[in-house]
Amino acid sequence: MTKLKSEKMNSLELNMEKFNQGAADFEIWFKNNENIFLTELNALAKMVTKPEKCVSIGIGNGLFAEKLGIKRGVEPSHAMADLARARGIEVKAGKAEALPFADQSIEQILLGTILAYVEDKEKAVAEAYRVLKKGGEVIISILAAESSFALLYRLAFLEGHYRTMISPQYPYPMDFLAGTDWISSPELIAIMKKIGFKDLKFRQTLTKHPRYANEEVEESIPGYKKGDYVVIKGVK
Repeated sequence: MTKLKSEKMNSLELNMEKFNQGAADFEIWFKNNENIFLTELNALAKMVTKPEKCVSIGIGNGLFAEKLGIKRGVEPSHAMADLARARGIEVKAGKAEALPFADQSIEQILLGTILAYVEDKEKAVAEAYRVLKKGGEVIISILAAESSFALLYRLAFLEGHYRTMISPQYPYPMDFLAGTDWISSPELIAIMKKIGFKDLKFRQTLTKHPRYANEEVEESIPGYKKGDYVVIKGVK
């Protein structure tokens, strides 16, 4: 294992511990940024057409799943999983790179903004493909690496603080930025096609500067070249 890869893995492990310790802070962030939450939720709702048959991978605190009507999920953070279970969601312990499901057993899978915390992104997408039934759908949401939000987060992490005049009133907690590795829309599209997903469809939103993104709820539009938050659906 190279030094760079080892350091990256250590950062991801540290990040997981931060999620375990700061699960309540994560919940508060969404409450403080309600319009951003609703903006992202609306985009997901356009894609998650079978919530009763969907499994959310990296379900986190279950806030999105609850609003979407998703009843099952997978989560590596025990503290986050407990919050999701408190919302009435069945949660299995596990990671996106090694899903606790048999081949061709799921009809729809949601990977909701988790690839930034996954070291082997291609493996995670391949696992989704493995467990999906023929004709099943994967829905992947990302904060695109080329977006204003991702660049702002990179800058804040490198400098150790947010710059007040260019940041949202309630910025994403610094503790959760350790180990993040944002993926760009073109990179994700290439991976999905390589794995075998077809008939790709796109939604995008969060088109305003991050400082003003929480001022109102924004509708999603087709495509991926304008919005910071991108949702891609593919068919097995």
